[in-house]
Amino acid sequence: MDKFKYFLIKHLVFVMVIVVAIELILTIIFNSLIFPFIGFLLGQPEISSLSLSSIPFFIWGLISGNSAFVFNALETSTVILLILFSLLLVVLPIIVGILIYARIVTRQMEIFEKERIEERKSYEARRNLMLSDFAHDLRTPIMTISGYANAITDGMVKDEAQRNEYLSAIAAKSKRMAELITILFEYVRVGSEGFTLARKRVDLHALLTEVIAGFYPDLEKAGIDVNIDIPEDSFYISADELHLKRVIENLIINIIRHNEPGIKAGFIIKKTSGVEFLAVADTGEKIQKSEEELFEPFVKDDDSRSKNEGSGLGLSVARQVMDMHGYEIHLKQPYGDYTKAFVLKFIEAELEDEVLLDGTC
Repeated sequence: MDKFKYFLIKHLVFVMVIVVAIELILTIIFNSLIFPFIGFLLGQPEISSLSLSSIPFFIWGLISGNSAFVFNALETSTVILLILFSLLLVVLPIIVGILIYARIVTRQMEIFEKERIEERKSYEARRNLMLSDFAHDLRTPIMTISGYANAITDGMVKDEAQRNEYLSAIAAKSKRMAELITILFEYVRVGSEGFTLARKRVDLHALLTEVIAGFYPDLEKAGIDVNIDIPEDSFYISADELHLKRVIENLIINIIRHNEPGIKAGFIIKKTSGVEFLAVADTGEKIQKSEEELFEPFVKDDDSRSKNEGSGLGLSVARQVMDMHGYEIHLKQPYGDYTKAFVLKFIEAELEDEVLLDGTC
């Protein structure tokens, strides 16, 4: 919508410049050629100029016979012709401007409509692919769980070690199913009308430490070296703690899921006055898609690193949650010694309250 408004304003100014230019050209023509000729017909050669702004007064003089505009020597048809011609000089540039602007707007509307249709088709295609992936990702663990459960129930598994292996597989597949269903639920819920955040005063540093600590064993198991640079002091923000945790969790899960063992992951806080930036970075392969593409729903980074376990919704949900908070999330490639990083911007609670009270946010 903002793009269309900008287009309308820009081209309106352009058309107005054209109209003014035409008016000036007609004024020159009228003053240098036509009006002197009228003065000659009237026997008043001193009448040799006329501005377009005075044309209405000239027309009134033609109609009323007042002042120097007396046409007793001219036929009525000539007077009418002069009146119509004068009106045309005033109205013609405006008509031309309206027609040009209408044509420009019509053509641009057609272009926007085509773009909207193409975007809708692309969105539908990505959504259908995502649903297909979801169905596949759910069907596989369901079949595994069903097969292992039936084998245990039917007494086919006699060995205790094998039985424990089957139970571990069932637990892992159940966890994966829960993750998929949770992220789909979050995407639908956060994007639904009427959804609001349950904001409260949250210590960002404590929250980050808690989330990273919870994933530390998974990062180590994945062969990822972890660097944590988070200050020990407190930094309070106004946030929905549950949804903000899930944003960080999704970023960590992406590091584990889409990188090979041996890379380095970093969680780095950089501070300015009243603002903090959290970088969730790694030394894995560069992401091929642009930032805007990556945060679109149903989009996955289609490189060889991907294990095809993502839903394509995690980053979209993260962007939605950050936007609803009034915070920011961006992809930076590279980031210091790291190949890439998702950088999150947070505003201190006290400063945020001041901004809201001033009405500047």
